[in-house]
Amino acid sequence: EFSARLLAVMASNSELRERATFKRAALAGAMEDALRQRGVPDPAAGLAAELGVGAFYRAFDRWADPASQRTLTDLTREAFAELRAALVTLG
Repeated sequence: EFSARLLAVMASNSELRERATFKRAALAGAMEDALRQRGVPDPAAGLAAELGVGAFYRAFDRWADPASQRTLTDLTREAFAELRAALVTLG
């Protein structure tokens, strides 16, 4: 319930949307750095980080929907499965 209200407030405030964009970029950057430290080369590290963050936020948006009865964990797994399927489709 709180998440749905938070998303509504953010949607109506350009400064909050901008801040959220910076936070999302920072998260992707941290993930990219961690992947590189684990030996994942560029551009794979950057692409994987961006796609991973996108999948997480897709799951979060679904979870924040008041009609959703599913856990964030389940929705995140589903979003990553959708991402994998999309990558297979793209070849």
